Amino acid sequence: MNGHIDHFVLAAPDLARACALFEADTGVRPAFGGAHPGRGTHNALVAFDASSYLEIIAPDPAQPATSMSAPMALLTGPTLLHWAVRCSGVESVAARLTAMGWTPTEVRRMSRTPPGSVRLAWELFGLHRHDYGGLAPFFIDWLECPHPATTSPRVGRPLAVRLTSPEPEPLRALVEEFGVDVEVAVGAAAMSLRFDSPRGEIRYEGLAPAGFTL
Repeated sequence: MNGHIDHFVLAAPDLARACALFEADTGVRPAFGGAHPGRGTHNALVAFDASSYLEIIAPDPAQPATSMSAPMALLTGPTLLHWAVRCSGVESVAARLTAMGWTPTEVRRMSRTPPGSVRLAWELFGLHRHDYGGLAPFFIDWLECPHPATTSPRVGRPLAVRLTSPEPEPLRALVEEFGVDVEVAVGAAAMSLRFDSPRGEIRYEGLAPAGFTL
């Protein structure tokens, strides 16, 4: 089954501060992406290439706290939370994952409107009833929308993605099924991302990442 890494989610307690820190480290200013109505969050984006990007997400002070945004407010700094695989036809992908022994969530349609741009709408689903948290990806179909990586500032190419887990085999099978370039190894639950930037190599980590509750 063909798939591509779509994006990585970097959670932070405050979006403005996280973007300022990212710019200081890389020399690239993330572009504000907009709010997620009803989810309690807003985001900013930077692209790795024309098809993958980093989403910096934080609680939106203009919205009430939610089960999604409240844990982010407690973070001490930016941390990897989750990652996404881009696919086409989420229902068929969910059926294939069910056959592999995973339990997909229901498919949700979401939207946001970037400043000065057209409304984006997409479909996604996650995997639940497992113990991998954000190490197990969620799956997204951008439908007919322009991909966010094509309209975001470019920071540099991704260098390596690594997932570690005490029981990595189900994750390894999932990664191999979708053909994504992710290393899976034995170790304490963690996710790491290395990428290039105008100011050199950058590394982010997430220890036992919780992931989204979709």
